[in-house]
Amino acid sequence: MRYKYVFFDFDGTLADTEEVNFVIYQKLAEKYNLRNITIDELGHIKKMSAKELMAYVELKKRYLPFMLKRGKNLLKQDMKNIKPCKPDILSTVAELKKMGIKTAIITTNSKTNVEMFLEKNDAYIFDFIASASMFGKETKMRRIMKKEKLCKNEVLYVGDEIRDINAAKNAGIDIASVGWGYNTVESLKKNNPEYLVMEPNELIEICRQK
Repeated sequence: MRYKYVFFDFDGTLADTEEVNFVIYQKLAEKYNLRNITIDELGHIKKMSAKELMAYVELKKRYLPFMLKRGKNLLKQDMKNIKPCKPDILSTVAELKKMGIKTAIITTNSKTNVEMFLEKNDAYIFDFIASASMFGKETKMRRIMKKEKLCKNEVLYVGDEIRDINAAKNAGIDIASVGWGYNTVESLKKNNPEYLVMEPNELIEICRQK
């Protein structure tokens, strides 16, 4: 197998939280004096990196942790209604497990929200779940690799955002960007991921490579 461990992002990669997160943003925008975003703007902002988006909505960095915490709490109320991004994404992860590959989730979302989603979908297929700060995934990846005694070339990260590409590259591991999440395929391509997949089963073929 090419990879021994596959780390997954959660929002936009496994769980389709885009619509509810848009509603949550509208609720928080007034509280934090942020720019109002309309449906018509979504196509434009989906091309932006996380830092570019923060500048666009005029979010001050010092408010980010508080806004994220509040957003996660609001999302918790809707987790029972959240569906997988793709009908076969969880079965694909299960297939990776059958192949002897360990899997984990590294996300900015809360561990509680992730566990609620997995329980609802009877998806007890991940070796562990780790919650990171908005720009802290790289550090979390390094810690896990050190703990598991993994070489960088043994790990693959799967995510839907430009910041996922940056985190993986900074951690020295390969990234498989997915074309069904937050950032557009065009914007992902510009950031040169090792792989760009449009369907979950492509991940199986990637991991089977020698």
